[in-house]
Amino acid sequence: MIRTAMTIAAAMMFAAPALAEDWDFVLVNNTGKPIKAVEISPGGAGTWVANKVEPEMKREGATGPGKRMTVHFDKGTGCKYDIKATFADDTSAVWSGINVCDNAYVTVNYANGTPTFKAS
Repeated sequence: MIRTAMTIAAAMMFAAPALAEDWDFVLVNNTGKPIKAVEISPGGAGTWVANKVEPEMKREGATGPGKRMTVHFDKGTGCKYDIKATFADDTSAVWSGINVCDNAYVTVNYANGTPTFKAS
């Protein structure tokens, strides 16, 4: 009886879908505007998921220019992600194709009105 229960439990573990991994990176706001919300999506998918906000970010309400925040998310199968920032003035911008597997810091900014980033 115990052996049967153990066999069933082992089979269920292998049949269960893989769970997403918790990942994070540091986002440096170099846009010149306060960021009030960050969402992340697998590259090109457009399925935005809100950043799992840290308690201090909830208290501050926005990440000002030159400030940093940690972006927490469930990593799927790939490494390339898009980041969407909503600013305090309710405008937003998207930075695409950021490799979050190989980079711990992502600095977002604008170059001639176009969203650009530097990852390191």
